[in-house]
Amino acid sequence: MSERVTVTGPPSGSPRPPHRAAEDRDEPDPAPVRSLMRVQAGHAALTCAIVALVSGGLPLLFAWEPALSRVRLFGVRLPWLVLSAVVPVVWVAVARRHVRLAERAERDFAAMARRE
Repeated sequence: MSERVTVTGPPSGSPRPPHRAAEDRDEPDPAPVRSLMRVQAGHAALTCAIVALVSGGLPLLFAWEPALSRVRLFGVRLPWLVLSAVVPVVWVAVARRHVRLAERAERDFAAMARRE
């Protein structure tokens, strides 16, 4: 039988990294990080608003104008065509836009952090 071993931390003989002063650390200032988070939260809120508008607006549109529900294109009713062809394209476009804006904000933040 093998003996059980409990690991509680690094071996006592391992060298510890030297202690660095707070100003020498690679951690960014909290204020610019909060600014980046605010920008990205704004982009996320706008993305959610667009998705909610599309998701909630289509049923309202078809309820407000029932004649649109009876329209057929290529043998398929318009609401089904919109749900299966238009909505996914809009969501992909909105998602790509969101990612592009978030990456731009991160690049701007990284450039600003390098300058300081």
